[in-house]
Amino acid sequence: MRLGLKVGVTANSHRVIGHLLDSVAERAAEGGLEVRIGQKADGSGDCTSDAAEPFDGYGELRDALAAGELDVVGATGWLWSRPEFADAVDVLVIDEAGQLSLANAIAVSGAARNLILLGDPQQLDQPLQGTHPPGAEASALGHVLAGASTMPPDLGLFQERTRRLHPDLCRFTSEAFYEGRLASEEWLARQALDGPGQLSGTGVRFLPVAHGGNRNESPEEATVVAELIRELVEGGAAWTDSDGRRRPLTWDDVLVVAPYNAQVAEIARVLPAARVGTVDKFQGQEAPVSIYSMATSSPEDAPRGMEFLYSLNRLNVATSRARCLAAVVASPALVRVRARTPRQMQLANALCRLIELAGLAGHARS
Repeated sequence: MRLGLKVGVTANSHRVIGHLLDSVAERAAEGGLEVRIGQKADGSGDCTSDAAEPFDGYGELRDALAAGELDVVGATGWLWSRPEFADAVDVLVIDEAGQLSLANAIAVSGAARNLILLGDPQQLDQPLQGTHPPGAEASALGHVLAGASTMPPDLGLFQERTRRLHPDLCRFTSEAFYEGRLASEEWLARQALDGPGQLSGTGVRFLPVAHGGNRNESPEEATVVAELIRELVEGGAAWTDSDGRRRPLTWDDVLVVAPYNAQVAEIARVLPAARVGTVDKFQGQEAPVSIYSMATSSPEDAPRGMEFLYSLNRLNVATSRARCLAAVVASPALVRVRARTPRQMQLANALCRLIELAGLAGHARS
């Protein structure tokens, strides 16, 4: 924008686009830069960015761009792939490009001379429906990475510093998912949880709950999760943020994630005050503490196989929602895996490494 370029923003959802547009407005205000932002309204006529002027029609928005009345425009691929928006902007930013299909990225690419793919394929994959030919399942960013966990220097930029994770929590995330290349900003070490029970301090924890025959729902784990949260919130746990400010931990400060909707419903039934949902619901959100309830009793009980239950992407999202401490509540039988392929070994290794680090943290506290 400082160079006088017109910038487009796109993603799979209006909410993601609106969040980025609001962030652009905040940074522009901090730098004293005047920015004119427009956004194509969603089906209800609403605009998801408070900083953007809403546009209902395609023609109205195209005319405003052509007349130089807008600096930044946000819209889904339905707008940017239209013929009348060819070469409409100088740069098109595709947010969460790890979830946008390569076909859709190509479809919107005609709207700009330059594309910026922004995202993290180590988080959630692009949503798929039906059966596709080999290779079609790759997202735009996944296609560029071609199986690499992090961006090679000759292809793009890798954001090497997290602005969320405490160094103890970042250690697991970096080792398990980012080839050891991710580090924490120094000031994140101020974050801490002072709890009355098992969840206290920083880093990762593993809380084994024995049960059998459970596939996508575990009442046993739901009970333990509810007890843990009540112990924190009602027991006087305190949270210290990255600025060193200390305050009581609240219900909203604990995020509970489960791989299955049935387990989400069970936890919500046992503890209605819980902030609980699937990994898909909480991607992009954060809290001081996250708890991941895996629900399934054994690898053989997994209703959708190891690839789903042990998904590296899901484990990454579930644990990296936390700023300070991430706990996994699961059956101990899940680490007794008879891996039949190198891929299955890789999937199981991430959970095993979390348990190793959790054990080291337990020794340190004792």
